[in-house]
Amino acid sequence: MANGNGKNGHAAAAKPALSPRLAALAAVLPEQGRVLIIPHDYPDPDAFASAAAMHLLLKEKFGVRSRIVFTGMVNRAENREMIRHCRYGFTFATRLQLGRKRPAALVLDGVPWSGRVTVPTGARIVGVIDHHPQTRAKKGFEGLMDFRPGTGATASIMYEYLKEAGVAVPAWLAALLLYAIATETMDFSRRFTPLDLEAYSALLPRANMKILGAIRHAALPRSYFALLREAMDHAQLYGRVAWTHLDAVEHPEIVPEIADLLSHIERVTWSFCTGWRGDEMLISMRSSQPGARCGRLLRTVIGARGTAGGHFNMAAGQLDLTGKTPAEREELREGIVRSLVGWLERRSADSEEPFDTQSHPLVAPPIKPAP
Repeated sequence: MANGNGKNGHAAAAKPALSPRLAALAAVLPEQGRVLIIPHDYPDPDAFASAAAMHLLLKEKFGVRSRIVFTGMVNRAENREMIRHCRYGFTFATRLQLGRKRPAALVLDGVPWSGRVTVPTGARIVGVIDHHPQTRAKKGFEGLMDFRPGTGATASIMYEYLKEAGVAVPAWLAALLLYAIATETMDFSRRFTPLDLEAYSALLPRANMKILGAIRHAALPRSYFALLREAMDHAQLYGRVAWTHLDAVEHPEIVPEIADLLSHIERVTWSFCTGWRGDEMLISMRSSQPGARCGRLLRTVIGARGTAGGHFNMAAGQLDLTGKTPAEREELREGIVRSLVGWLERRSADSEEPFDTQSHPLVAPPIKPAP
């Protein structure tokens, strides 16, 4: 195992001298063997693009072989299109056969102690690169920790690594990184940093725009519109909060997609969506309000009943419902909704635009024709 004194073979062989950031990465890379690159479960565009960028960096700068490994399905249309254009292969964690090997692993766009990253048994985490707000690192972890809370996207951080390493970004990967930065920052309408702007500006002239367009306008399956109808039928408004629920979620990506959609309603500054998926309740939250701290709020509301995490303006969580009856599940969901809406109402008490006194359906019932 390499140490942090820069004596790793990869670091020693690199000329000219590595930047401090690249030297820290080189110090945790193994002398031999393949490195696992692990994005968070059910990876989104930022996780996919960042993993691909790390694969390129390890190969071109350090001569290290790697494999992208993740847990969960990929069903959101844009994500499937990204994978189609990614020229690096990936492996589902459930199909990974490690045997007695204990490969080094780098976690991107998440932390392995968050409950949202599945690390294959036997893998050794040697580094974590993430842009989500972190309250603290795991006690005893001595690997690379590059945490940039407030940065719009992990893809921007990976752009910086590639830039410092002098690695040219191919047109297809530039398109993926661009899309990741755009989606994470909502086209720079929410929190971002100068690094995000620099990355986007530098990657734009290099990107394959045809690939970027194909990702942005990926064809949607018919099932998407059925779920969209269900979400609208269940949607509620209360002041500047909009929320809805899905009764049977097969693919978890739809939950944050619906939360995103609700966030575009006029005057709405908070939105969230819940959904049943087997023995789990999924919840995704969005806010356009400065200093929203969605991740902290969702962790507070869920507490020990599940896990949650995210950014200042977006968050996701899940609760284990194993053994609960349908009535108990619904009672739990309603309690979560009341807690969230109540907290947001208190927070907005001094706002110039007070909350309504009661919730109402987002979609009004159709007007019946006169007899």
